[in-house]
This record gives sequence, C-alpha cells and structure tokens, in this order.
Amino acid sequence: MPVFNYDGIDKAGKRAKGTIEMASKNAAMSKLSADGIMVSDIRQGSEKRKLDKYSFSFKKKSLPDVFFQLSILLSSGIPLTRALKVTADTTKDIKIKKSLLDMEEKVSSGMRFSEAMAPYKKIYTELYIHLIRTSEKVGRLSAVLLDISKFEEDKRKAGEKITSAMIYPSVVMMLGFGVVGFMLTFVVPKLEGIFKSAGADIPGSTKLLLFTADFLQNYGLFLFIIVLMLAIVFRKTYSAKGSFRRNLDKKLYKIAFVRDVTASRIAHVLSFQLREGLPLVEALSNTVEGIGNFYVKEGLTEITDGVRAGRKFSEVVSQSGLFSELFIAAVTTGEKSGNLADLLDRVTTYYSRKTDQFTARFVSVIEPIFIMFIGLVVGFIVVSIMEPLFSINTLIK
Repeated sequence: MPVFNYDGIDKAGKRAKGTIEMASKNAAMSKLSADGIMVSDIRQGSEKRKLDKYSFSFKKKSLPDVFFQLSILLSSGIPLTRALKVTADTTKDIKIKKSLLDMEEKVSSGMRFSEAMAPYKKIYTELYIHLIRTSEKVGRLSAVLLDISKFEEDKRKAGEKITSAMIYPSVVMMLGFGVVGFMLTFVVPKLEGIFKSAGADIPGSTKLLLFTADFLQNYGLFLFIIVLMLAIVFRKTYSAKGSFRRNLDKKLYKIAFVRDVTASRIAHVLSFQLREGLPLVEALSNTVEGIGNFYVKEGLTEITDGVRAGRKFSEVVSQSGLFSELFIAAVTTGEKSGNLADLLDRVTTYYSRKTDQFTARFVSVIEPIFIMFIGLVVGFIVVSIMEPLFSINTLIK
C-alpha cells in the first residue's frame, strides 16, 4: 500500500506532520480530514516505499530491546519524542525504525503515543497498544514498557530453548542426507558403467543401490515437484481452518510436550495481563488471539464466552477438557484467594521446567539416533560399492 507524507494543521492549530498508508492520495486526504487535520501538502513517499521493498518482516527479538530502551529513557526524564528518536537511531531493524520515526512525528504533532502506535499492530500487537493506552491514563507508561520488555524477553527465551536444542540434530540430519544424495546422484551412477563393463557379479544390495540412484536421476525432479505440490496443498488446507485443521490440531494437542508448552504460554500471557490490571474477560480474549492451535483456540473462546456470561473461570476451565488437573487446581485456588496471577506464574514455571527437561532428554536421545541412522545408510552405500569392486579385482587377478 502506498505511503504518503503529509504536512498540515491539526484541530488545536498546531503543525501536524507525518506519514499515512492509504490506497490513494484522495483516500489519504479524506482520512486526514476526518481526523481533523487540514492538509497543506501531501505527496507519495518514495524513500519509505523503497525501505518497505527490502524489508518483508521484522525481527521479534528486537522488541524487548525497543521497549526496554524506551522505558529507561522515559524513567530518566527524557521526553517521549526524544526517546522515540534515540531508540530509532539505535535500532537496526528497518520496519521497527520506520515505525518509531513515524510515531515520533505523530507524537510531536500532539497525538497520544498509543494512537501513534495503532497503525503498527502487526509489530507491537493490540495487547501492547491497549496496555500502553491504559498506562497513559494513570501515568505508568515507563513501568508498563519495562513489564512488556520483560514479558517479550521471557517469550523469546522460551522459544529459543526449543529452537536451539533442535539445531544440532537438524544440521546432522541435513549434512547426512546431503552426503547420501551426493553419492547417489554423482558417485554411484559413474560406477555403474564400470560394474557392467567388467562383467562382475553384482550383489542384491548393489542392484538396489543402482536402482535407487537411477530412479533419482530420472525421476528426482518429478518427485521433488510432487512433494512440493503436496506441501502446498497441505498448507492451504491447514490454513483454511476447517475440520481438517481442527482434527489435526486436536491430535497434536494430545502430545504431552505440545500440551505442556501450550499450557505454559497460556498461563504466562494471562498472568502478565492480570498483573497489568486487565479484566479477566479481556485478558482471555487477548490470549485467544495469540493461540495458533485451532482446537485450543476454539476451546479457549468457549471459556471466554462462559466467563463473560458470568460463570466461574475455574468451572469453565474444568469443563473444557483442555487442561491438566494441576492447571485447574491452580486456577481454582487462585480464584478463591484472589491471587490468580501468582498461581498462574507458578504454573508457567512448572511447565517451563517440565518442557526444558523433556527437550534436554529428547536431544540427548535423538542425536545418537540420527548419527547412527546416517552411519548405517552411508555404510550400506560404501559396502554396496566395495563388494563388486572386490569381485572385479578378483576377476583381474
């Protein structure tokens, strides 16, 4: 969508300068006029469109640093506009830098921070924008930004633990299959002619190897296209959010590790919002938006509707069938004692430890299995190649 730079006067008679994304210049003029801004100059911004061209996404890991830096600068007495400019100057991510500079311009023209942030929901999320809007009313902006920074950092660390644990097994597997693919595609076919010309007796294992190499050479591209098409069909079917996705997500949720990770994230997000003073219904609604598992999302939506209708949180959680007895007990105790956020924090800690232990055990088991499997495959190829070579050597002698 085109980006337009505008200059004008707002309702208070102050200069209003900034950027707006709209489908056309007329649409941008109409939107600014509806916002009470008398536009004196508006033009399409080529530089920002150029930035967008080469910036398809932003790095989530940059968000904790952005919120932390803003919090520190504001708590030091630096004005918000200056804090936004300083943070933008030190941020390498182009999308975030662009959003911070745009927010600085809008805040300078008299717009509230939360209003300036609203167009960037894909970066900062509706939850954070809502928390910032609430904090502006009670004068807790710096403290809330610090809380958001810690929350984002905790989420990042939790995700990185699982990702980093799988890096080594993935690298081993990719290298192993790469070596096998190279041997089958380039090495084995060259040896086939040698075996046939020498008239050596070719054993069954070597025949299987030659057949596999020949198949990959003749039909490898076709096989790759089929796999790619199946992957595209699967992705589209899964993205449709129909019965296929619901049933698949339900089966995935039955896996203990997936269930523990999901419960940990739900408890973490809920406790964070409750500590920031959000009502339970609103906190649940925000949590639903961040759930990727369609089956869990449906169940959590029903829980939210039940609480909105006046039922007890512990009651609808217990009847949902989504959570373990520990989770239900924590919610019940927290609801009775009025200390729900603390109990949810303990649930988060418990499941985080549990998933960390599982990840460590899984990696310790999967690494030797991968290495052994690749070793067996490579060993089979080597033996299948060497056996007829020995036969040729015997014939020559």
